Amino acid sequence: MEKFKFIDHISDLQFAAYGKTLNELFENCAYAMFEGMIPEIKVEKKIERTGNLISENLTELLHDFLNELLFVFETEHNVFKKFTVNVVKNKGLYNLNFTASGDKSENYVIDVGIKGITYHELSAEKKKIGRKIFWEANVLCDI
Repeated sequence: MEKFKFIDHISDLQFAAYGKTLNELFENCAYAMFEGMIPEIKVEKKIERTGNLISENLTELLHDFLNELLFVFETEHNVFKKFTVNVVKNKGLYNLNFTASGDKSENYVIDVGIKGITYHELSAEKKKIGRKIFWEANVLCDI
């Protein structure tokens, strides 16, 4: 199963991401977002950033997670290419813990600047095709 694919969009960056698990889906969404900014470049793992987010639904959680990574990119000038995510649902709330590994952005050329993640067409859903069960997300990044 592919991790993600970019979708042609007239003015923004859009991608669909996939995962065998919900955790893998969120990791692949983060990877796709940074791959859109810094394509096909190996980023060294010199910096590690952790975080925790809570939301009532998966779409909001995905939105908040990706925007949190963009906030760290903008304020701390870090780029990431390796992600570990753990999402747990407890008492009706989704709790996400993450670790992102990367490097200072000054060491790389940023091809596409992303302003934020939009709610337009944003989704995170469990899918079933035949016997195959997987997670799929659609993300539109404002550039």
